[in-house]
Amino acid sequence: MRVRFILLLAAALLLTGCTGLSTIPENTPIERPWEEQYQALLAADSWQLRGKIGIRTASENHNASLFWDQLQQHYQIELSGPLGQGGARIDGNDEGITINIAGEEPLWAATPELLMEQTLGWQFPVRDLPYWIKGIPAPGHPYELSMNQQQPQKLIQNNWEINYLRFSNQNGYQLPQKLTISRNDLRLTIIAKEWQIPL
Repeated sequence: MRVRFILLLAAALLLTGCTGLSTIPENTPIERPWEEQYQALLAADSWQLRGKIGIRTASENHNASLFWDQLQQHYQIELSGPLGQGGARIDGNDEGITINIAGEEPLWAATPELLMEQTLGWQFPVRDLPYWIKGIPAPGHPYELSMNQQQPQKLIQNNWEINYLRFSNQNGYQLPQKLTISRNDLRLTIIAKEWQIPL
């Protein structure tokens, strides 16, 4: 039951051209201004991310491998490794979301927010996450953003704190390579090993 809870938590938190990562060395000048980066990343609605995810609560710490495939409004997310005990697959679009967990009956809901509310009893701004993971604020909500040399450092939005710890360079655009998303006793850490995003 505990593994199922952690899988549901990870699934809910993760909802909503090809170039590998190259870490930005310190003191490397940023080629593109923030406004240009923001507009390009905001418009990018199809991308893939491979990496790792960690979930830490007051009493537990879990990790898994992550594959996220976003194709406009359709997304497919796969979790595998220690956290998954066989893994989980999430498929969704504007018409609903399905979560398949190894050894469990599939779960479906009309929206990821509804699924989270039904299974976990609390909500998370699920639709903001695809923006946060790209290093930009979600549109339509107020936010506070701290910058350092054209790179976001800390974003506060919808009472969640997103810290950007490391970036990669793709065609002069900066994509998060490591970030944390936290609120109260919950912290989600995402490490991107490979981005595939047309920019």
